Amino acid sequence: VDMAATTFKDVTIFSSAARTATANSDDNFSHGSRGLWVVLDVTAASGSTPTLDVKLQRKDPLSGSYVDLPGGVFAQKTATGTAGLTVYPGIAETTNVSASDVISEVFRAVATIGGSTPSFTFSLAGSLIP
Repeated sequence: VDMAATTFKDVTIFSSAARTATANSDDNFSHGSRGLWVVLDVTAASGSTPTLDVKLQRKDPLSGSYVDLPGGVFAQKTATGTAGLTVYPGIAETTNVSASDVISEVFRAVATIGGSTPSFTFSLAGSLIP
């Protein structure tokens, strides 16, 4: 990808908010983009052994069902911190960092929250890559 000649479109998947239970984002649209770069920013974590697992899913245009995007998963979070994930065809794959794949026209994220009385304040946003 010639990054100098590429126009990126920003996307907010989860706005920053405190969450205490598993949540699905709204549907997001790739607008014909092939890839996605996103940042998970966890600014608060509390509870007894809290866990946050975030993954990306594709939406089947025919059935409306969601399917996990292979490699589109962040390492589990148990405290504050920031992590990035890139999904784009042909890039080198690194677990929890980059996946050589394409996103679908419609996609979402799933944030699974576990632990005893867990609470995470986080956002998930980034840019679509043409």
